[in-house]
Amino acid sequence: MNLPFELLSIFPPLLFFISFFGMITTRNAIKAIVFIIIMQTSVIIFWLSVGASHGTIPPILSVEQVVDGHLDGVADPLPQALMLTAIVIGISVTAIIITMLNALFRKYFSTDWGTLKQLAPSTEVLSQKREGSSC
Repeated sequence: MNLPFELLSIFPPLLFFISFFGMITTRNAIKAIVFIIIMQTSVIIFWLSVGASHGTIPPILSVEQVVDGHLDGVADPLPQALMLTAIVIGISVTAIIITMLNALFRKYFSTDWGTLKQLAPSTEVLSQKREGSSC
């Protein structure tokens, strides 16, 4: 299946804003994490589509092509390298978020933001505990 090239410029921002809306409106922390992952993926797709244009080839060149200087029609490798780094960072951030959510679930037995907000101690209580323990 061959998708039109113009679809690559419309799809990632649309996907980003749909997932942003979903992240804001959901009350479930697990769904929020999924929406964050979709947002990261849409940003990666967007920058990869910016780095490639219609009719370009991947930047994997033979020694003869580099020596001769025939670099016409080659995609820019910089966005690809940056997005590879973004994928690794995104996986790491997602792992940390899931670990934090796991700790919250084990403590409060809920993934609902409203319930977690009600059950978690407020900052005033925490500051009073700190002031009381330092005396």
